[in-house]
Amino acid sequence: MAFGRSDDELATMPLTYRDGLFAGQVALVTGGGRGIGKAIAFQLARLGAKVVITGRNIERLDASAAALRKIGADVLPLPMSIRDPDMATDTIARTIAHFGRLDLLVNNAGGQFPQAAIDFKPKGWLAVIDTNLNGSWWMMQAAARHWHPGR
Repeated sequence: MAFGRSDDELATMPLTYRDGLFAGQVALVTGGGRGIGKAIAFQLARLGAKVVITGRNIERLDASAAALRKIGADVLPLPMSIRDPDMATDTIARTIAHFGRLDLLVNNAGGQFPQAAIDFKPKGWLAVIDTNLNGSWWMMQAAARHWHPGR
């Protein structure tokens, strides 16, 4: 069973916002290689943003980047793990080096194990927390350090 929309659907579905809303802006979408993150990247690109997509799987990122380029998007795929604060900092720095700026961060990456909460092992629970809580924090903190230098 397939979930979500195809690349062709993402490229042509009606947009909610006005054309060009994000023209001249750079958006970074964590987990942008598939699912909701990929759909967000398509929407941002179609609204004029240059887009950075991140994730742990470079093949998936490259495939999503190719689909985005087909619609004329300026996209940079960067493999990384949001669990690693140094990678978060490096990803923001690479975004700035490539596009010269960062205007928007979408903390989309996350994970969950498809099981009842009562069955979680400590290692699994800590992995979920490290990804969903700490990972979003590391990305936001790295972006904030760029947006508020000297703090």
